Amino acid sequence: MLKTKDFNLLKVYDTRGKYLGIVDDIYINFYKGIVEGLFISNYIFFSKRNFVKASDIISFEEVIIARKLSEKSGVSFKSIKDMEIKDNKNVIKGVLEDLIIEKETLMIKGLIMSSGLFDRIIKGREILLIKNCLLGEDFILHYGNGEIRLKSIPRRKNYDEEG
Repeated sequence: MLKTKDFNLLKVYDTRGKYLGIVDDIYINFYKGIVEGLFISNYIFFSKRNFVKASDIISFEEVIIARKLSEKSGVSFKSIKDMEIKDNKNVIKGVLEDLIIEKETLMIKGLIMSSGLFDRIIKGREILLIKNCLLGEDFILHYGNGEIRLKSIPRRKNYDEEG
């Protein structure tokens, strides 16, 4: 599983070995729950072709190898990052911090929600399933019932035990 932070500043090359740039942002289709492609920051200013579709990615390791550049499609993750997440009762649960993405298929598996700095340290982050969320203009609606809660809890080292 990957996070969006794993994509940032990865170098992108084409099939001939030409350097295309570095990954600046990812574009997603929130309703289908997939990554549409990657926005490439390159040295050619005002270029409309600075986007790699997910279907054009051949290899994704330390560098990304892509077939070709295309025009953008989808919603930029940077535009929805830090967007409020509300429940059915219009209560703010937190803000969108990151996405959990499956490496092989580039499907979005979950949203990482943070409810604040102190809550993040004490309680950790909450993970929401994307199938229980709707993207609106001003906020993300989470309509899950809350029976199953996934959390990312910070690790604490136990200094009492030696071994």
